Amino acid sequence: MEILQSRLREVREERRFSQSMLGSLAGCGQEKISFYETGKSKPQYQTLVRLADALQVSIDYLLGRTDTMSPKMSLEDVLEKDEIDLILKYRELPKEKQAKLSGIAIGLSG
Repeated sequence: MEILQSRLREVREERRFSQSMLGSLAGCGQEKISFYETGKSKPQYQTLVRLADALQVSIDYLLGRTDTMSPKMSLEDVLEKDEIDLILKYRELPKEKQAKLSGIAIGLSG
């Protein structure tokens, strides 16, 4: 198995991210994550950057150029489950509905 495939899956599972969650965080969807982990497809550079950011590791680690990971951190370390679910639902909305929801949230906080 290619190093990118195995490291992507390994880190995703360590962080307890589903493929769907990682796909949402990286802006590429669950199917693409599956393709990357099985070797059916390779991520473009920008997607690789977003994957590394979402997983809190370096691109070099994902590509096997180093064995040193960045410090571990998962969404669960900083957010409650309902907050994560809310963010993921927000990202699924069309831009105009995101703007409307943001306006409502700002209004409620003031």
